[in-house]
Amino acid sequence: MPLRDAQAIEFFHLAFLQVLQGRLDQRAYVLKGGANLRYFADSVRYSEDIDLDCSGVEVWELQEKVDAVLAAPALAVLLRGGGITLGEPSKPKQTQTTQRWKVPIELAGRAEPLRTKIEFSRRNGEERLALEAVPGRIVAPYALRAPTVRHYLDPAATEQKIAALALRPETQARDVFDLDLLFRRQPGIPAPLAAAVRAQASEAALELPYQAFRDQLLPFLDPEVAELYSRESWEQIRGFVVEQLLGEGP
Repeated sequence: MPLRDAQAIEFFHLAFLQVLQGRLDQRAYVLKGGANLRYFADSVRYSEDIDLDCSGVEVWELQEKVDAVLAAPALAVLLRGGGITLGEPSKPKQTQTTQRWKVPIELAGRAEPLRTKIEFSRRNGEERLALEAVPGRIVAPYALRAPTVRHYLDPAATEQKIAALALRPETQARDVFDLDLLFRRQPGIPAPLAAAVRAQASEAALELPYQAFRDQLLPFLDPEVAELYSRESWEQIRGFVVEQLLGEGP
């Protein structure tokens, strides 16, 4: 069965991690963001991009390593199993704080390539993390071996998501969706970070209409899951997240 767009992107992310672990010391990077929650927190949301923190590796060295992974025959062989080939990646940002690659994903029968980003940010010393294999339920549909990767645990991921919701130049519905999951996985735990940051995050959440959720998130949910998220469901998610951020929940 042909891969849906979100599945093709996930296939690439998993194959990328599998090849990366053999070319870059795993102590040098940590998976975060939506892919972390998808793999290790039972999120139903596919991640559009893959985000990692890194440390102990120079900008030039990381650039060479990632370039080599993207050009590796091993990656091409893995992707061939999903009917995927890569277009020419670009490297629009390579600074001391952020290194970003944009990768076109080409599928047979699809006129335009899919787009995904790989982004590495310099780490802030966060140590609430674990080294684990991606669960079999994630890799099994693609017949891939499970890569192992260090990833942030729920408390750290929650703080990162609150900060992202509060501070992004353009508010993203995925941050609210992810916080709903993280708060429900940690019932009774007060929302972290300063009250001012949490208040800013709650204001950003309240500004997001259902249309933003529909346009930004529904393409990254399986069809059988997407039908569960109506306008009313979105309002409940948003309301719950705001309650948790402001400390008004039960």
